[in-house]
Amino acid sequence: MSTRPIPPQPVVADDPGPWSGILDVLQRRGNRPGRRRAEPPNGLMLMPPPPETRLPLLGFDRRLGIAGAGPGRIVAAAREPALALSSDEQGRVIGVARMMRRTWSLPELRLVGEERPEEDPAASLAGAVLLGDLAEGDLPASAVLAPGGDVAAVPVFETARVYSLAIIRTDDRGLLRVIRWARSGTWSPDGRLLVIGGEWGLLAMAHLDEAIDE
Repeated sequence: MSTRPIPPQPVVADDPGPWSGILDVLQRRGNRPGRRRAEPPNGLMLMPPPPETRLPLLGFDRRLGIAGAGPGRIVAAAREPALALSSDEQGRVIGVARMMRRTWSLPELRLVGEERPEEDPAASLAGAVLLGDLAEGDLPASAVLAPGGDVAAVPVFETARVYSLAIIRTDDRGLLRVIRWARSGTWSPDGRLLVIGGEWGLLAMAHLDEAIDE
């Protein structure tokens, strides 16, 4: 464990919709917090839909019952970076960053493990693909399936320079959500929590229990 763990960030719980970006990234572009400035909350901010792509832009599909596929709420944030994410049977999240592997508990994203391997675990990570390339063929090696396999989180480039995380239906490649500046995602074993990550840290999104219109 780190001898100086980073305290958690406050969060903005609101889900602005299927096309969003990481609030922390925009805030820090203009005004980086200092010692005398409180740490700003992190969350999701409303963004335009992705540029023209071969994937159908479906937006939310509330019928799937998987966090991130429909409206949700941000329940926790952490400030340690994660370029790739996975979960284990104990309901913990494992993240890979440069020369670092960390483990967080859910739902609070509390750091519970930290190790520095001799070899960089990030060196062998599969890279992002262009968003339009998800329209056909097999899913890339970087894709993470939600429990049940109906939904996947895939790191993508919308353009040559914009990293995003795409949440898609696996059967028809319909695009349910795009989160700009996120580079990784994974689900809790029950699919009720989606954790997304990037250089800026982590966010945990909980599924909203809503009545479904038949």
